[in-house]
Amino acid sequence: MVTSIKRFNLQRWQLMLLAILAMVLLVSHNQQKHRFDSVKQVTVNEAKAMVDAGALVIDVRSAELYQGRHIRGAINLPLAILQSGIPSSIASAIDQPVVVYCGDGVTTGPEGTQLLNKAGYKQAVNVEAGIAGWADAGLPIQK
Repeated sequence: MVTSIKRFNLQRWQLMLLAILAMVLLVSHNQQKHRFDSVKQVTVNEAKAMVDAGALVIDVRSAELYQGRHIRGAINLPLAILQSGIPSSIASAIDQPVVVYCGDGVTTGPEGTQLLNKAGYKQAVNVEAGIAGWADAGLPIQK
């Protein structure tokens, strides 16, 4: 009987810890999401239309992930590069539409888009579902 009571109390503590962890993760995610509220988000279909109309496409994931799959014609500029400054290779696109994406639309894409916006790329947008959403929608991927 005493053993079952101890086991029950342990299970209650584990459940309480899991609930607290879930709340911390939720609050953290919401803070991260609000950090980029000023970044314009577009759906994969809106991004596809922009790409078809000639927008510059920037993949802010690592070179390894880019090599695995990317949107055809995308330039790989990992977030760390954008954090160091805007490369001269895209300077001429400052007045053009720019489509930015990461893996899932929330990991690095919003920050990359925000960095571009702050540097004067006012038409830079983030693909809200990233490359995963693009692929899930059946849109072309280059491997």
